[in-house]
Amino acid sequence: MYYNKITNCYIFLFLFWAIRYIIIKNLYLCVHLGGYMKKVLIAVLLAAMVIGNVAAIDVKFGDVPASWGGALTDEIETEIRNKVNEKYGKYEDAKDVGRAMSNANALASSSGYMHSANGYNLFSVAVSGMVAGAVESISDAKDFIDNYKDEGDVYFGVGGQIINATVGFNVGRLFKWDHALYLTLKGGLTKFKYDEFDIDAYNLGFMVNYQLIEDKGGHLVKWRGLNVGAGYSYYSSTMEWTVDKLDTIKINAGGHNFKYDADLNVKSETTRHIIPVEITTGVKLTIVELFGGLGADFMFGGDNEITADSDAKVRLEGNDDPTKSKMHFSADGDDDNFKMKFMVGIGFSLGPVHIEIPYTQYFDEKINSCIGIIGGVAF
Repeated sequence: MYYNKITNCYIFLFLFWAIRYIIIKNLYLCVHLGGYMKKVLIAVLLAAMVIGNVAAIDVKFGDVPASWGGALTDEIETEIRNKVNEKYGKYEDAKDVGRAMSNANALASSSGYMHSANGYNLFSVAVSGMVAGAVESISDAKDFIDNYKDEGDVYFGVGGQIINATVGFNVGRLFKWDHALYLTLKGGLTKFKYDEFDIDAYNLGFMVNYQLIEDKGGHLVKWRGLNVGAGYSYYSSTMEWTVDKLDTIKINAGGHNFKYDADLNVKSETTRHIIPVEITTGVKLTIVELFGGLGADFMFGGDNEITADSDAKVRLEGNDDPTKSKMHFSADGDDDNFKMKFMVGIGFSLGPVHIEIPYTQYFDEKINSCIGIIGGVAF
């Protein structure tokens, strides 16, 4: 029994020593490895900070004139790049201009359908031209280039479908339904240049409209009933503009004075999928058609990118030979995914011939609107 006590005592001491050794060893590893990991973590954070501060505007330099005598060193090029990013970095914040371009094109691509022709028996054919704009205020529309030059990102967008064509069919007649069901196919194309702007766009889509309540009234006055519709539209739009003579950047480095002068060629590229939902009604007074309605655009997918390039020049004070430079950056614009809207318009109909002037606007504190003209026939 005494022997067992001695044995147990030795076993206890051995286990105590082993546990103590393991604890001390692990504490040692934690302290030293923790210090090492701390150093690694700090290095990673510093690297991330450095990477995050890499010049987002890419600036490249051409051949330096021999008359400069080596004045443009690598260090001075780096200084110029930093100054360019500091001064022109505001143009990389393209969220507002991207959102405006997206909304303007969404309005234009989901418009262009005849409303006054609802109630036809067989088919309809129409052509239209639609122009949409998205601005903070009317004054901003007139001074966009100047505002963009000063602020770098403003809410301004232009969308257009200058040539649209639609073909509609009364599908309900095929099934001998009491209420008309219309399927309208639509395609649009735009290519034009105006002032500083160059626009190239197209859209494809369709609408399905159901005559929920039929027309009521006579030849002189007629209520157009209620028409509900939903569809799909896809657009692709590219718009380019030029900002002349950005603010000159002055750099004093290496005992020399340099100037950096640049123009900016900007390109907005947007694509978007849209599901429009609408309910419309109207009144016909002899040959005059007055119509209106409410709706919503559900927008999703696509791309929204703003890119810019510049052929710039670096000038050395006291020297007439400039060094050429190129500047480039790209940024993503924001998109809205849902917009409520209202539609109003006036039209004229004489027999199968219809002419309309429709106007559509989003419910928004900003001005997002679309106007156009539609001409067609319905039988």
